[in-house]
Amino acid sequence: MRIEQRPEFQIHLQNLKSKEQLYLETIFSVANGHIGVRDSNPLQGNNPNYMGTPGLFINGFYDYYQIQYGEKYTGYPVNDQVINRLCDPRYIQIKIGEEDSAVDYFKVETVDKNLDMQTGLLHEIYSVTTPQGKIFNLIVESFASVESVNVYGIKYGVVPINFDDEVEIIKVHSYINQATSATVSDVRVNEAQGHLQLDFLDGYEQPSYLVTTYKSQQGSLVTFNGDGPKLSYFKDESNHWGYHAKYQAKKGTQKEFEFLFSIGDVYPLVNARMYADQYLVKLNEDIKNTSFKSELMASAQVWQTFWLHSDVEIDGDPQVQLSLRFNFFELYQSAGKDSHTSIPAKGLSGSGYGGHYFWDTEIFMLPFFIYTNPELAKKILMYRYETLKNSQQQATQFGFKGGAMYAWRTINGYEASAYWPAGTAQIHINADIAYAIEQYYEVTKDDDFLNDYGYEIIVETARFYMEWGNFAEIDGKRRFVINRVTGPDEYSAVVDNNYFTNKMVKFNFRMVQKYAKRFEHTDLSNRLGLSPEELERIQEAADSMYLPFDEDNKIKLQYQNFDQMNKIDLAKIDNNDFPLLLHYHPLMLYRSQVNKQADTILADVLFPQGYSDDELKRDFDFYEPITTHDSSLSQAVFAIAAARVGKNAQSYSFFTQAIETDIQNSHHNTANGIHAGSLGAAWEGVFYGFAGVVNNAEIFSMDPKLPAQWNSVKFRIFLYGSEYIFAIYEHEVHVSLLSGKGSTIKIAGAKCELDSESPDQVIKY
Repeated sequence: MRIEQRPEFQIHLQNLKSKEQLYLETIFSVANGHIGVRDSNPLQGNNPNYMGTPGLFINGFYDYYQIQYGEKYTGYPVNDQVINRLCDPRYIQIKIGEEDSAVDYFKVETVDKNLDMQTGLLHEIYSVTTPQGKIFNLIVESFASVESVNVYGIKYGVVPINFDDEVEIIKVHSYINQATSATVSDVRVNEAQGHLQLDFLDGYEQPSYLVTTYKSQQGSLVTFNGDGPKLSYFKDESNHWGYHAKYQAKKGTQKEFEFLFSIGDVYPLVNARMYADQYLVKLNEDIKNTSFKSELMASAQVWQTFWLHSDVEIDGDPQVQLSLRFNFFELYQSAGKDSHTSIPAKGLSGSGYGGHYFWDTEIFMLPFFIYTNPELAKKILMYRYETLKNSQQQATQFGFKGGAMYAWRTINGYEASAYWPAGTAQIHINADIAYAIEQYYEVTKDDDFLNDYGYEIIVETARFYMEWGNFAEIDGKRRFVINRVTGPDEYSAVVDNNYFTNKMVKFNFRMVQKYAKRFEHTDLSNRLGLSPEELERIQEAADSMYLPFDEDNKIKLQYQNFDQMNKIDLAKIDNNDFPLLLHYHPLMLYRSQVNKQADTILADVLFPQGYSDDELKRDFDFYEPITTHDSSLSQAVFAIAAARVGKNAQSYSFFTQAIETDIQNSHHNTANGIHAGSLGAAWEGVFYGFAGVVNNAEIFSMDPKLPAQWNSVKFRIFLYGSEYIFAIYEHEVHVSLLSGKGSTIKIAGAKCELDSESPDQVIKY
């Protein structure tokens, strides 16, 4: 198989504005949903002479560390969870004569980097100078396989520039608890690391390790093999197994050495120790009797399939095109693919946010997979089902009689947020998950998922809200209220009746009612214990849900009494004081009409049905001037909202800023990892904004609003078990049924019947 390299699928170092090392480590990281490897200096390892933050991360492989509080109250999380930073598989030790990169400082300068997103291959060239002035080029190629997710491959080429001398290549990973040289003061970054133990496993023909945690009681196994001239398996002076090759190098002559790692799944510690031999047999099979090239090509074929179904092709806007593809590439790299893990907020490109999963997954990232890779979307949702019991236990520990209380930020399903006003209080995450389940079901009609998993989550999350909320009289009417919560906007914490939260909970309640008849008299209904009386109470709560509204200005209120808050003129704040959360005490923000991110506007985007364009425009005009967009999730939401109300120039501006969050490092923290939620929001900007797809419509509905900068946009989606391709031009839409039975869809108000006999239509608008 030969894949043509196309520049519109490549991230090239010379085209990036920033050359800052930690930023590049993130941008050029490679991952596959199971593992992620930062693009560190390959000579660094644990050597303090080199500056960087190397890291091999395994999705869901974490340790605990105790949270320190000045005043700890009942119910506060005891332990945080933090993704482990394993030894760097990029690390190589090189000796030139008597000089040793592990002891002496070799000056490493980056010549070039290129990430080919069609194949997942990262190609790099470094110029290395020894203390005695010997110069050689180090050429590195690496990839994380998306075909066999345990496999990571790396190949080194050594080219002497100004010397002939003895060269020794040593590949030994004898350290654990990866040291890093960078420190940060950003409160959004979790610097803690779990404490790991590394055990060498003897009796194998290649280096094999058991890596275990101390507190979380987890284990994983790592093994690797190598190939290259004069490369041999050996034990070093510290009795650590590895590979080395010693040869007489000649100026201008390149020698290549390749290594394949097989990095195991995450197991309970007792299983990892007891069944290590069995697990290693499977890991060895992944990298035995194969090669770097063979594994790369197998992985590249999967990438080709991904791009076939997931690409968005834009004619007329090459910079936006490249940025979008980078976002989709990183999103697929970051997504857990085993039903046991989800998508960390920083992907697998860094330890920012401790490797935790947030609401970002369900609201911003999952729609991309629902429409382009529904099987993967199902696996991501299954993580929430697997942690349902943890969430039920958390609700009980919180003092509730039943229901499920999903953690705001977590890896194992239990709350890991030490700052509850902007963490645990964001109880909307329950409804976010229920919303995602409904979106998945509406698009896929996956009855088995709804029957076996989805409806149970919908019911248990709703039960939690029935206990949290209560009925109260407001303006002479009996209302269901949800008090003392935090919505998506973290600059407005612990408020009463947050509009977004109440709207989402109402939808959660409606879903319980919608499917109640379907499951009546079934084993599931009996197991859940749903009674007519409980369903009646949920119905009443949905019908009487309080949604704050400003009658004078005819806008939705972000929360009850939001109109009474102090106003801040954002134009008068110095640009150096953004993001505000790094420069203002939270209480100064909580008492003001200032938003970190889209909140009520997000509700408008998720639930546009039933509102006039004038009302949506009034909401936009009120909230846009008071929103700082300090969150990377915000601008894409405003882009969608602006497109829907005809603010085309603003929509395009918000969109381009959103999709370049990491490429341009616009939030100045990409060094800690990519912004995974923003990656998904970029796709939503195209799909829900410019293509004009409407959520919660009775049938699939599209009302395009193509940016003036684009000649056309093309994409594929899966819908109701069929696959379609859309091509949107300035005044018409071409749609074709590619596979499946087809269905009725609506484009620009016109109903289109597509089936195998009439698979193509053109709609003017």
